[in-house]
Amino acid sequence: MQDEIIQSSFSTADGNENRGNHIPLYMGRVINVLLNPETKESVGRVELRVADKDNEEDNELEEVFAFPLDIYNYTMPLINESVLVTKTEAGRYFYFSIPPHNFYDQITLDSDSDTELEGEEEDVKINVHSFELVSANDEADKEIYGETFTEEVKTATDAILSRNVHEGDTLIQGRFGNSIKLTSKNELNETPWSIDGEDGQPVIAIRNGLERYEDPTTDNSFIYLLSDQSFDFGDIAFSPESGNLGDTMDAYVGGQVIIGADRLTLLSKADDISISSAGLVSIATAKWAVDVDVLMDQVKALAEQVEALTAGSATFTTGVGPTGPATNAGDCAAITAEISGMEQ
Repeated sequence: MQDEIIQSSFSTADGNENRGNHIPLYMGRVINVLLNPETKESVGRVELRVADKDNEEDNELEEVFAFPLDIYNYTMPLINESVLVTKTEAGRYFYFSIPPHNFYDQITLDSDSDTELEGEEEDVKINVHSFELVSANDEADKEIYGETFTEEVKTATDAILSRNVHEGDTLIQGRFGNSIKLTSKNELNETPWSIDGEDGQPVIAIRNGLERYEDPTTDNSFIYLLSDQSFDFGDIAFSPESGNLGDTMDAYVGGQVIIGADRLTLLSKADDISISSAGLVSIATAKWAVDVDVLMDQVKALAEQVEALTAGSATFTTGVGPTGPATNAGDCAAITAEISGMEQ
């Protein structure tokens, strides 16, 4: 009985509406981003121009301040961008940027309509600004985007499009061509990880790059966390791989992490760097393809031969008879023992 009372208090059926759970939403246009005058950093406070529900019929706009609704995850909007705004007793809060009024038209298709969509939908740009309703200029009539978001930055990001997503994906992306995508392997989707492996297995793709689609050839840097997939490296030309590896990098199917960039740097500031493998460790350059197991086996064999020569158990043949032990026999024996101690 108690459960039914609680459930009915939250129900909106039959006009039973709990208005205390409703948060009013408005659309606001950003007119200023508040920055620290010394560091040019922000805590998320912006100044907005909004029309409250009470006076929107009179077309009256009010200039207000607002903070992020989610203080842990938010994108700082730019001047002239639109945001969703809510009003509470504690003040106003904004939530993510939304397209301006004249950004694009929604297309609605119903079952009785003969309308058909031809081709693909237009690409959606990340950085779109509408100056027809609100415009900010300096004394030289240059468009103002912010104190640190300059015209040069705006021009550099103009070409950036929203990442492509497939059904069920979760996407976090910035306005500069960086993104984190929570997705999965699906043979019906064209992705670098859609070739081999079981469908439905999770994938995380972290990328820096201007392209909409995942492409290790063109991305500036990337990290892919795979669970049961192979990975298509595209047109990347690799240095030779060690011949002892069972599967090449693009043929391996299984849980793996792929990290790529023009240069990788591993830095340990206070402690060790540890590389541990249940199988082989292979290092390849343009000149050498090295299997660490093979390398160490050869180093050990060489040390044993040198030890035998210096100890006299193996000798050089001379015209007057075999040579005796060398003066460095003890040192060579210690080196051989230390190398042998590394063997698992």
